[in-house]
Amino acid sequence: MEKSQYVARDSTRFPARLASVKPPIEGLWYKGTWEQSLFDKTVAIVGSRKMSRYGKQVLAEIVPQFVARGYTTISGFMYGVDIEMHRLTVEAGGRTIGVFGWGIDAPIIPENMSLYHKVIERKGLFLSEFPPDMLGTLWSFPERNRIVVGLADLVVVVEAGVHSGSLNSAAWGRKLGKPVLAVPGSIFSPVSAGCNLLLSKGWAQPLTGDFFDDKKYSKKVRKHRGKVAFSESENTLVTLLTLEGPMSTNELSRRLVMPVGEVGAVLTSLSLRGEVAEERGVWVVT
Repeated sequence: MEKSQYVARDSTRFPARLASVKPPIEGLWYKGTWEQSLFDKTVAIVGSRKMSRYGKQVLAEIVPQFVARGYTTISGFMYGVDIEMHRLTVEAGGRTIGVFGWGIDAPIIPENMSLYHKVIERKGLFLSEFPPDMLGTLWSFPERNRIVVGLADLVVVVEAGVHSGSLNSAAWGRKLGKPVLAVPGSIFSPVSAGCNLLLSKGWAQPLTGDFFDDKKYSKKVRKHRGKVAFSESENTLVTLLTLEGPMSTNELSRRLVMPVGEVGAVLTSLSLRGEVAEERGVWVVT
């Protein structure tokens, strides 16, 4: 397997658009072809690991369209929407970046090895900020999302449950000022519930069938970073985290004398707006 290499934060090769991302990225391990042109025009396409037939149809339509318009696609190289997106990019003759939630030298799932090699052959790239041999953890995947989004010009959420990592990516998009688009889905589909939530709250623009019809399609992509007023429970929670520092969901529940489920709902709302984030099992104000 190809030897891994490293680009430090202070290197002139380090992607400029990651410089302001926090927590800071000290450097990136990589395998594949590191060329500046790969980062010039980029789209992050994320979604559920439990991809539906509808999600697969959406990807088959939009991925070749983005490739044809010169985009490098970015995702997390996990099963479901991620893998399908990388595969379709390669098939369409495009270049793609996979950002690992594990170390660059850690084992790849055997069924993904063929695609891994095709990405390398197509002069794509794999990245990781973690120690080379580190295995994925519960906290490393959400942390990886800030790199996926940080590298992107825009973020597309294809499918997402209401508590999925894809909504974490959408929250990073809002926090970093990236246009976020979501694919509307059936009200009966749990993997579309997150996308429908983003759209109903005005936290994403809809990506519908006519998105690429207009030659000036990019004008349809608008940023949504207007501050939404806090509810009383949101204000209390944010104030507590600000004054006393990071806390787990259970600890917040005890301190606020609120049911865990209610605290979770408040945290989800704040997270989607980029106001709080979960880091290694505790919540912090961003």
